[in-house]
Amino acid sequence: MPETPDPAARNDACAAASTVRFVLVEPRVGGNVGAAARALKNLGFERLVVVAPRCDPRGDDARRMAKDASDVLDRVTEFADLDSALEGARAVIGTSGRRGKQRRPHWRLDRLAPEMARMACSGEIAVVFGRETRGLTVEELDRCTHLVHFPAADAYPSFNLAQSVLLVAYELFLALPEAASGEPSALDPPADHATREAMYAHLRAALEAIGFLHPDTVEPMMRRIRRMLGRVELTMGEARIVRGIARQTLWLSRRAGLEVRLDFEDDA
Repeated sequence: MPETPDPAARNDACAAASTVRFVLVEPRVGGNVGAAARALKNLGFERLVVVAPRCDPRGDDARRMAKDASDVLDRVTEFADLDSALEGARAVIGTSGRRGKQRRPHWRLDRLAPEMARMACSGEIAVVFGRETRGLTVEELDRCTHLVHFPAADAYPSFNLAQSVLLVAYELFLALPEAASGEPSALDPPADHATREAMYAHLRAALEAIGFLHPDTVEPMMRRIRRMLGRVELTMGEARIVRGIARQTLWLSRRAGLEVRLDFEDDA
């Protein structure tokens, strides 16, 4: 069995635990929200976020399953869309059991947990959980910097929503003390969700203008570019450099008479 962290190390990890938000997308069953709240409180987390819920996240069913974690439900934050729920997050970890060539790298949870804990010690992170019936859409997974899956028996690999929350919270609970005892990062602040999305929109426009992206392959290629740059953990300054490259590419494309999309915001 894993060793239980000593009290001093656990106290050092409390601040990092407060930077982790657990995001449930369109939950349909109040009991699942309540059970997730209970799991978070068991393991020292308290930030539960719901996106466009299809149930009452603070209703009787939720409170019945939350038991003594009703205070977590009372602090649940609701958003109408995923981008709003991810605002300010330096890393977004998506949970998905489906695997494929467009979902690589797809980390096993226990192997990525130490890295998730390290990122939580230097900024906000969000862990995103999909719908009970069909998980996260491809577009929602595109918003994620990292993807994780949970090892399970082949005969029945599907986890309940609250079970998934419990697994992630447990692995982070174990990993945070060691991560919190390390040296703080001397790098520039990491790029947040809004900055990354603006960068990707700018980069896409530039790559389309020079013919690198084609209409029939644009989505899978951008997905691979997102995965590639997501692994780098870009800082705010580095994201500005990428946008500077895109901006110069678009300027030269216009000078060359190439067609340039204008349906993105350039805040230069």
